[in-house]
Amino acid sequence: MGQYTGLYVLLGIIFIIVTLNRNLFWWVKVTIVVYYSIISYIFITIKNKIDKEYENITPVPDSYWDENSGWVYTMVDYYFWPLSLLLLFIYYKWFKSVQGKTTRLLVLLSMVPSAAIFLFFMFIFGFSYGYRP
Repeated sequence: MGQYTGLYVLLGIIFIIVTLNRNLFWWVKVTIVVYYSIISYIFITIKNKIDKEYENITPVPDSYWDENSGWVYTMVDYYFWPLSLLLLFIYYKWFKSVQGKTTRLLVLLSMVPSAAIFLFFMFIFGFSYGYRP
């Protein structure tokens, strides 16, 4: 479990964003939670298989790093592209619901730190699970 703590934190943040959002229908929320649960199961299963295949081999061969990094960066796409679309939808709905130029400007400006946090999580996920020395 310790190896996937970062993944569980990421999933927790995604599930909190999804479940607390009032702009999503309940069936969309369920679909998103099921999607992320399924891809997480697949990610963990295949990552463990790759790790087990190269267990107790020293020095770790380049083929392990290639296979592991390739798998992780594929999963980065499956985790973060849908999340980016979801966040853009949420910001769009938020932007449309507020009144006044100042408030809309503040909503747009809040996208900057949100985008930075998003990119940080994307980098950390890829680096933590797919780093190749």
